[in-house]
Amino acid sequence: MKKFGLIAAVLALSLTACSFFNKDNLIKDNNPQTGTYQCEIALEGGSGRATVESPAEVTVSEEGNTVKLVWSSSHYDYMVVDGIRYDNEANIDENSVFTIPFSSFDESFDVIGDTTAMSTPHEIEYTLMVFSPGTILSSEASIGEKVNEKQTDEVFLPSKLKYTSSMPLQYANQFSVDNYQDDNNKNYSFITIGSGDMTQYFLFGEGASKMTGLSSNITPIDSVDKTYLVSTSVMDLISSIDALDNIRLSGTDSKDWYIKEAKEKMKSGDIIYAGKYSAPDYELILTENCNFAIENTMIYHKPSVKDKLEELGVPVMVELSSYEKNPLGRLEWIKLYGVLYNKLDEAEDIFNNQVERVGKVESKTNSGLKVAVFSISSNGQVVVRRPGDYISTMVGMAGGIYVPANIEDTDTSAVSTTKITMEDFYLQAADADVLIYNSTIEGELSSISELVTKSEVLADFKAVKENKVYCIEKSYFQRTSDVAELIEDIHNILDKEDKSLTFIYQLED
Repeated sequence: MKKFGLIAAVLALSLTACSFFNKDNLIKDNNPQTGTYQCEIALEGGSGRATVESPAEVTVSEEGNTVKLVWSSSHYDYMVVDGIRYDNEANIDENSVFTIPFSSFDESFDVIGDTTAMSTPHEIEYTLMVFSPGTILSSEASIGEKVNEKQTDEVFLPSKLKYTSSMPLQYANQFSVDNYQDDNNKNYSFITIGSGDMTQYFLFGEGASKMTGLSSNITPIDSVDKTYLVSTSVMDLISSIDALDNIRLSGTDSKDWYIKEAKEKMKSGDIIYAGKYSAPDYELILTENCNFAIENTMIYHKPSVKDKLEELGVPVMVELSSYEKNPLGRLEWIKLYGVLYNKLDEAEDIFNNQVERVGKVESKTNSGLKVAVFSISSNGQVVVRRPGDYISTMVGMAGGIYVPANIEDTDTSAVSTTKITMEDFYLQAADADVLIYNSTIEGELSSISELVTKSEVLADFKAVKENKVYCIEKSYFQRTSDVAELIEDIHNILDKEDKSLTFIYQLED
């Protein structure tokens, strides 16, 4: 999901060539039918530091149009539109949210936002624009400014396609799916991954014509039934929606899988090992007629591999679920694989079930107990989850307070962990009520004494003295679909229901 201060302008979609279509092919008379859409939002005004999430949820009804604005700040307490005040819908400390009316798509309108971020509240004037459903935005420009038709990042799709809907997303902000149909009611999906340097794909649905006319910066996807799956976090999602028959090649060897279904498929030969991300077996990939590859961001350390796969005619999709801070946002990528493998109903069922279970935990009273999730590296440094990453967020969703909370960390990458000294860890986590050891890299522990041998200082920690030390099973970090299970585990620990644990176990004294 993109965020705009000075706003992105609409791409010039009109061409004389019949192989392309203009914006009028997307939305008839700029007046979409009743329903809910994901629309791009433009914002100008203020200091330029405040932004709103884009796309945003837009509702079109007989009563009029409304847009749900999610601000980058939690300090907006009300907005004023046409003289009417609208109060913040979010909880304290959450990003401010307002559902406000607007009269027309693609036309700017003025609003007032009241911010409490300064010493005294201030009303600030902004200009907003809600773009028509299906509009694709380019790089930043002022509201209403048109992009030159010769701009290199223009997006052209085949002619005679009609925009039908956008996939509604509750938490994920690193991908979007826009749906189209041709005159024969065949389906197509336009997939965008990331923001800024985003990548775009055009998926031909079952029975859909293999159209030409795509701009060169869009990757067409015809078939995905012989996928080379390199991203380990995706295997569980695809397995959960019963789509493993589409995976022919794996970037992880059988012995390194904790997912039962994946191990069985590799044992039977239905999935074969084709080399890790940095050194794939190109000959095998060609022999097996691989038609799609799913990589994670590690591939950017070996860009020549991605280039080679594409040179061989294999479309490469780099998934960015690791950039999702909310654990339910990471899980919501299951919907994208539901689209790719024609299992969207199954994906939505799994996602909705997990959201419901997490909601039940979040509705319970917070414990106020401090929880640290960490490991000790071979050189004695403490590896902690970054505050705000998906695991530390799970602690908060379970009713705990994550520590250490104050970490000086200038790394802006999607890596979820950071290293600190034992002294810094002691200062912020010695009084933690619960310690949870992360077994991903250094392996699982069986006892508290085994933990203390890694650093004798740990013996002085409150949780160690009170035998409140736990370990996350190593297998969990391949179980991407089990968000609720870990949150429930942490909640049960805080609520002293230790016997009902799935992926966490208590260390022996």
